Amino acid sequence: MKTLTFAVALAAVVSGAALAAPAPTAERAKVLQQVVDCRKVSADSDRLACYDKATAVLDEAEKKGDVVVVDKAQAQEVRRQSFGFSLPSLTIFNRAAKDEKNDQLEATVESASENAFGRYVFHTTDGAVWVQTDGDLPLTPKAGQPLLIYAGTLGSYFCKVNHQPAVRCRRQN
Repeated sequence: MKTLTFAVALAAVVSGAALAAPAPTAERAKVLQQVVDCRKVSADSDRLACYDKATAVLDEAEKKGDVVVVDKAQAQEVRRQSFGFSLPSLTIFNRAAKDEKNDQLEATVESASENAFGRYVFHTTDGAVWVQTDGDLPLTPKAGQPLLIYAGTLGSYFCKVNHQPAVRCRRQN
């Protein structure tokens, strides 16, 4: 829930990468666009005045929480924490992710137990909870074992515990 709240709160996010690679205006916060627009001012003194004014507005917006600046590493961490959730498309988290492999996640089992339906519930060391929905595991999963979670087709996921056969699973939290 914390990850979901964090992701929703960042809907009006400004990425540090956005400064390096201009994006369409519609994706930018207005206060950032004002800073970028100062580049169009030709006279040095007018351009400097424009930057001073625009950066002051941007700084104030950031202090009030109206704009949140995230670097690439922070965006990657949000994508990692939200792996397995169906979230609205937030371009800020995808803009810097073009070269990343986002279809699998490596985690570590913190604990595993069977639910009332005889399916395993995997708690990972990073706080995620995954529930087996189909398939059989020949060996009982144990704490400390590696857990590979990867995307299947049509929004499904598979969990592979300690090199056992993969079982279909879904993210619970």
